[in-house]
Amino acid sequence: MYRLHNKAFEILREEIEVCSSNDKKGKQKRLIALKRLQQMRLNPGRRAKLNELRDAVVDVFPIFSETALKEAAKANRKPSIFGKFKYLAIGLTGVAGVVTVLNLPHPNIRWFVAKTAPILLVPSHMNMDFHYWGARNSVQEAQIMLKSAANFSDIKQVENKIAEAEQHLSHIPIWFLGYYPEVYCQNFSCSWNFSFDEFENIRTQIIHLETKTIREKQAFIPLVEAQQVYRGAKRKLSIAKTQKQKQLAMFSMQSAIKTIAEVPSGTLAKKKAETQLKAYKRYYEQVAQKK
Repeated sequence: MYRLHNKAFEILREEIEVCSSNDKKGKQKRLIALKRLQQMRLNPGRRAKLNELRDAVVDVFPIFSETALKEAAKANRKPSIFGKFKYLAIGLTGVAGVVTVLNLPHPNIRWFVAKTAPILLVPSHMNMDFHYWGARNSVQEAQIMLKSAANFSDIKQVENKIAEAEQHLSHIPIWFLGYYPEVYCQNFSCSWNFSFDEFENIRTQIIHLETKTIREKQAFIPLVEAQQVYRGAKRKLSIAKTQKQKQLAMFSMQSAIKTIAEVPSGTLAKKKAETQLKAYKRYYEQVAQKK
């Protein structure tokens, strides 16, 4: 480390040119001041501070600009740790920007980088890996939730999980799946093949889940509606005062029971309906006998 940094020297040299004249005396003063600064510039040691810079020139040029001296002293300071971090951050930001461009979802860019510098595509492969496992885990969770679903609200949660899986799948570029990322897999131990077959397998599972969920949802809707009708009819029957009111309530109960009995078989709604149906029919028959 030298006592005078090049940038500080240039600031002072420019001010010396301003202060000195072009006659013989002016040139001599200029040479004296520059010689002093050159010595600082060539001698290793602690960086010269403002007072030292001022002493090097003011006896030769009393009108030397204080602003120029302060600017030179600032430029001559040893870079702080924060300054180093700033430049490091700028450099890293630039590198990150280049890597981001190289990882843009554009076939021509990706294929070119894959052939010439595949390691630069690690962010893309990490992203694909994340979304693959996100899709797979969401599908597995949806399957478990569907098997244990007990009501309409549970079916809605399954739908949300399926939507989550589809969202993950949409972030995997199909056109790039044929390229096996050897560099990435060597360092991160890939547990899937980055292949179109893997992608299609998950998509098939999602379609299958969607079909089952739609069927279950369509089965639950009439069940829920019929349950509401039955409960309403039962309540009306309990407060009915005329024979006509009782008959209307009985008719509504009978209609609800019929709807529940027609819930499609093989559905979760049907299993739930079968248990309720026995109780509903038993109550209806008891009321009908008393009528």
